[in-house]
Amino acid sequence: MKLNILFLCNKPKSATDANTIIDHISAFEDYSQHHVFTYSNVGDISPRIQLEQFDAIMIHYSISLVNDYYISPQSKALLRDFTGLKIMFIQDEYRQINKIVSEIDYLKIDVLFTCFPPEEMSKIYCPSKLPFLSLYSNLTGYIPERLLDFPPARIPLTAQREIDVGYRSRKVPYWLGQLGYEKWHIVEQWQQLAEKNSGLKTDISYYEQDRIYGDNWVRFLLTCKTTLGVESGASIMDFTGQLQTLVDFHQATYPDDSFEKIQKIYLREHEGLYKLNQISPRCFEAIALKTVLVLYEGDYSGILTAGQHYIPLKKDFSNIQEVIAKIKNTAYLQAMANKAYEDIALNSQYHYSSFIQRFDDIITNEFKQRDKRKAAQPYQPDDLQTSLSAFDFPVAEHPFEEVKRKVAIRPILSRALHLLINRFAQSATLRKFKFFLTQRVVIFNPLLRVIKRRLLQLI
Repeated sequence: MKLNILFLCNKPKSATDANTIIDHISAFEDYSQHHVFTYSNVGDISPRIQLEQFDAIMIHYSISLVNDYYISPQSKALLRDFTGLKIMFIQDEYRQINKIVSEIDYLKIDVLFTCFPPEEMSKIYCPSKLPFLSLYSNLTGYIPERLLDFPPARIPLTAQREIDVGYRSRKVPYWLGQLGYEKWHIVEQWQQLAEKNSGLKTDISYYEQDRIYGDNWVRFLLTCKTTLGVESGASIMDFTGQLQTLVDFHQATYPDDSFEKIQKIYLREHEGLYKLNQISPRCFEAIALKTVLVLYEGDYSGILTAGQHYIPLKKDFSNIQEVIAKIKNTAYLQAMANKAYEDIALNSQYHYSSFIQRFDDIITNEFKQRDKRKAAQPYQPDDLQTSLSAFDFPVAEHPFEEVKRKVAIRPILSRALHLLINRFAQSATLRKFKFFLTQRVVIFNPLLRVIKRRLLQLI
């Protein structure tokens, strides 16, 4: 049985965000046996889309339910009234959990794919509050087959790579707890305790202006012998949003206070009560490109084995000299890169195609078990595309010649916008101002990324 699924998402352009989001969205289009109609949009669902012509609606994790920016109240009401199967993927599950649970209840979501492991899921999404919700655990990302299609000649041997240690992260808010802190603090620790006098060539940073996206990230990994890493997720669950408010206010008032001080005042009693740490998609990308992982000790979803698939680094850096010695041993690195590639990258259970096959089976079973009915007049792919094109360029507002002119000037506008963005990035004064805002306004960078994506989409 093939279902017509409307896929609501906020798909970024490859040059403006991490590949992991694009890979996750594209996997449904590439591998699902169902008919997946991807609709990348925020705000209102187009009135030209007839929801009753779909068998199921799926909300991607790039669409947040925490506020009304991504899905308007009017569109939420339409989703609530939809009688087909409703599916949702969620990440960043550590914030405003009560609000998320309330939205899931309001929308009457049937199936939720969560990053919490099975033993933790019901603690967050309580069956007594969400009695009709089916929960399924999944990873934050999988191995994109596009990386496995690289010919051997495009993947340099370890000895041919010029950077010994590479890494990129960002300084996430303190209220994410110890695990969030480790994601960027590992950079400072490495620079203080490992970089000096090691003789290693490094390229590591957590500054926003140093972030790398799209194909540039792949090229960067291919120049690195090793890359640092920590577990994905957060160690604190903020059910009400109160912790975020308290910590943000404290940091705005006392910007020089350390994480340790803030953790002692607000966070310590909340640390580690729930498990939301797992392997990061960045680990899979590195393994597929034969870049050796140097990771803080951890579980990594039970997939990676220390000493076989990665070089373990103690969080207090007490074994740093041993780690440095291994990084300098090119033969050791090549053997580990090959081992991880064979055990993990070539293991189909970690591929997106296998994940989508599991997804298809789950959705088909849920549709049958819930006795859902298929749409009487389902969309055909061309029908939806035509209706959306008409919505984007209404004939009454844009005569044909005007549409042609608009299409013709798009490349010019696109180049101008990219030039403006690059000039902004090259200005030391503007970078300092952006960094100042980043440290004091938590939503500044996410908001800036959204604005940039929307401008690129508009042209």
